[in-house]
Amino acid sequence: MRHPFVASLAILAVLQPPAAAGMGGATPFRIVPGAYDKKAGERATGAAGPATGRVGLKGLSVAVEHLDPQARAAFARSIDPASPDPFGVPPGRPEFYTTFLVEFENQSGREVLFQPGNVALVTDRGEPQFPVDLTDLYRAAALREAEDPEATMRRIAPLIFDSSVTIQTGRRLSRLLVFGPLPPKWKEIRLLFSFLHIGSETDTVSLTFHKQVIGG
Repeated sequence: MRHPFVASLAILAVLQPPAAAGMGGATPFRIVPGAYDKKAGERATGAAGPATGRVGLKGLSVAVEHLDPQARAAFARSIDPASPDPFGVPPGRPEFYTTFLVEFENQSGREVLFQPGNVALVTDRGEPQFPVDLTDLYRAAALREAEDPEATMRRIAPLIFDSSVTIQTGRRLSRLLVFGPLPPKWKEIRLLFSFLHIGSETDTVSLTFHKQVIGG
């Protein structure tokens, strides 16, 4: 499933300087599971808490963790020790891409079909975002006149959820969902996984995350 809004995000990444987002902001923060506490504010839980949000459904476990640049680079190296972080930015530049590591563990006794285009990231400040895919990233590399965009896509392909994938029963699968920048002054994120097919049944699950200022 294609979303025009996704393509525009990828193009913006190479046409103009990224907006301040994520770890590149003036006040460092992490993205952690759970709803935003309006009474306590962003600094309510400045100490590190659980990093991974989890939800179970009919024998399928979904675990989601926001990855900062260091964790994202480590994940890329776990797939290919020689691979640099393909979503990194030069020193001193704010982060552009927002990345989540998603792990499915299928103990349902049935095949699970996951379609990444059916995932939406919704903040308390703006319109939904949908994951970028290899088509979006290839377009961005071509606009940037990268020397070998095909080679770049080959490095990225094992890292991200790009198209529909079947998870056999008893198997586990981990890849990245990659989004564009988050809007200014956001406080809460909801990741909505629509149309998860578990056998012949279709379900929806969601996980909520919030901003937590580091050292608050």
